[in-house]
Amino acid sequence: MKKVIKQIRIHLAAGEKEEARALIPQLAKAADKAAKGHAFHKNKASRIKSRWMRKIQSA
Repeated sequence: MKKVIKQIRIHLAAGEKEEARALIPQLAKAADKAAKGHAFHKNKASRIKSRWMRKIQSA
């Protein structure tokens, strides 16, 4: 998941909103998988997805 977040940050910094938006499904999959494996709580996974979607849309 850290890898996907890093890629999103790079695209947003470069102003590549569409490329960052294309990574949302990968972020969602990674967050859900981590929550399913009890790496963190399911609500945290939902919060992470929501925050990154808002950041991408506002960029």
